[in-house]
Amino acid sequence: MLRVGLLISDLKKEDICDFCVGAIRAAEKEEILLTIMPGGNFLSDEQKEKNDNYDYQQTVIFDYVSEDNFDGLLIDLDSIGANITDYAKDVFLGNFISQKIPFLLLSEFNGNKTINNPWMKHDRNQGYQAILDIENYITAGELPIPGDDHNIPPIDICAADSMKQLSIVSERLLHRLPGTTPVYSQIMELLGLGGVKDAFILVYGDGIPNTLKDPWIMPEKILVKGLLHDGHNVDLPSGTIVDTMNLLDESTEEAMNPGGWIARTLYFHENQNGVMAIKINSNFMVPNFENLLFEIIHTSINSAFRDIIFQHMAEEIMALQVEVERGDSILDRLGEKDYMTGEYNRRGFFTHAYDYMRRDYVEGTYAIISYVDLDTLRSINELYGRQEGNLAIKRTAVVLHNVFGEQALVGRLRGNEFAVLLITDRKDKLEYLRASMQQQNARLMAEQDKSYSIHLMFVINQFEYSSSIRFEDMLKETDINLKNMKNMM
Repeated sequence: MLRVGLLISDLKKEDICDFCVGAIRAAEKEEILLTIMPGGNFLSDEQKEKNDNYDYQQTVIFDYVSEDNFDGLLIDLDSIGANITDYAKDVFLGNFISQKIPFLLLSEFNGNKTINNPWMKHDRNQGYQAILDIENYITAGELPIPGDDHNIPPIDICAADSMKQLSIVSERLLHRLPGTTPVYSQIMELLGLGGVKDAFILVYGDGIPNTLKDPWIMPEKILVKGLLHDGHNVDLPSGTIVDTMNLLDESTEEAMNPGGWIARTLYFHENQNGVMAIKINSNFMVPNFENLLFEIIHTSINSAFRDIIFQHMAEEIMALQVEVERGDSILDRLGEKDYMTGEYNRRGFFTHAYDYMRRDYVEGTYAIISYVDLDTLRSINELYGRQEGNLAIKRTAVVLHNVFGEQALVGRLRGNEFAVLLITDRKDKLEYLRASMQQQNARLMAEQDKSYSIHLMFVINQFEYSSSIRFEDMLKETDINLKNMKNMM
């Protein structure tokens, strides 16, 4: 099955909708998987400086075009590149040339290959022929001889029926109560009720920042949150993920079948949140229907994101209120303690570590220093959200206490980095601690109550008492050892 992408700005105008009707009819007949990708318009340099909204996020859908996802492309460069220079258009097309993805333009530009009769008006006949053109171009390296009028019938639905369907979806999604059916499942159910047979929603656990000045870096993995196949919700295992450069793997391919699809990027303010793809029915070819449906679904998903943010804020406020009621000093807590784990923060750890060393590091004792890196934290945050990442951090703090004991000083230095200091009179303590940490690591990796793994990268050094060795030198040696371990991975 050939996979073809159709890159356009939107489905608001009647002529491009008509073109897509013909393209879909041809894709169905030729058993081609056609993905229509409405990505809005690239902004000119002047528009970037004056930009006051997040519409630029739509063009990120084109970043998912790769040789693993598509065999060939049809590109409406006139629409998506209407505001940019010829040089910028060349750079855009260069992405596909470098990946060796065959493409045809819907209109002439700088000698690039086009569909047959690119000067003709966009209509059903041209859309149908364009699919035959790209199919032959992919398989034979040349355009076919254009056929006669393909006599493609118009869509068999009126605008009033489409608007009625939009009204049903919007009422149920926009008025949903927080904490009821998960929004992704509800979206799948409503799409099924509306006649959609196949769809999927993929999301990153945490939004990935993407600004005009600092474009995003696409993660390697993405989480499957909703899958509709033949009109029914597919119950996927928790934590099902796919590669972003190969979205059509075994987790989503059962929903993918020949014909027309629409793929859109999901975003919330400056963050990229994922991708949504829907198998097209007749409603989608009514001008503006797809755009309105997308905005309704997008608003519902973003509302769910806001609910999570507000919940986190409420939990933090409640925690601070508890501290006040207990009479503790919040300033002291924030000054030396890590709020999330209750351990010392960087400042508190080193302040108390120096006191600990001066008091207990004497003749006949050993200073044991460990640096610990929760190296799976980034992937947990990206795929399952910061809430799960926070649980992994708290779990790490508990593990360190279990291994090193209550006499140890534990500190969270930054995000995923911890430090431990223990002074002991036992020379054999080092090997015991290393073995215990390895056992705890294996236990964490083997646990099945979560769909992700917690893995700790660690070094543990032991320093016999010497009046000539400085605490700073111990820390430096331990830090170097951890860096060397990371470089070896």
